[in-house]
Amino acid sequence: MRTHVFADGFDPGGDADRADGLFSVRRIGVDEWSAVRYVHAMSFRTFVAPRVTYAFTEQFMARLNTPTRVDELIRSDLSGAWIDQELAGTVGWRPLGGGERVAVIEDLYVSPLFAFMGIGAALLSYAENQARHEGYNALKATVPLASASFLTRFGYEISAQLPPLGEPSDDVPVFVMGKRDAGTMAASDDAAEEPQPQFEH
Repeated sequence: MRTHVFADGFDPGGDADRADGLFSVRRIGVDEWSAVRYVHAMSFRTFVAPRVTYAFTEQFMARLNTPTRVDELIRSDLSGAWIDQELAGTVGWRPLGGGERVAVIEDLYVSPLFAFMGIGAALLSYAENQARHEGYNALKATVPLASASFLTRFGYEISAQLPPLGEPSDDVPVFVMGKRDAGTMAASDDAAEEPQPQFEH
């Protein structure tokens, strides 16, 4: 199953750690996994579940509580956006492997309670900057059609189309998107968009 991520559309003004001082971004600690599961579940139920089958939703929800899922999150160098003591969103990244200096952006979720605050864009910028600091100047993400416009605004381009998400009847097109320069985070001045699901292997 692909790992699901979310984003909303707000230009953080180049500040990767916060937007207007509303929130801060830091690594997820071992005592915070229950908050991570809650944010991922709420995001999925709000933004993805209406677009896929009930069986796919139940499969995703069951997987949230497995040791395998926790291991995946640990490998993705997961960080979170915090408003006071509440987790508002997450993002992770990992090397693609295979000898190329490509970073995979994944697990970008924003809680529905904090949509339209720029959290998704700031988290994306944060993960990009972390990858760039480690020497990765190319990025990859796998997203459904609804999220492609979000990543396009930050310099990503579609490079391939994958089979639809979930059951064939769901008909949710999925695309591989890439970006060559992890140091550029230029978004347009478009109005904030509804948070949309993104997916990663």
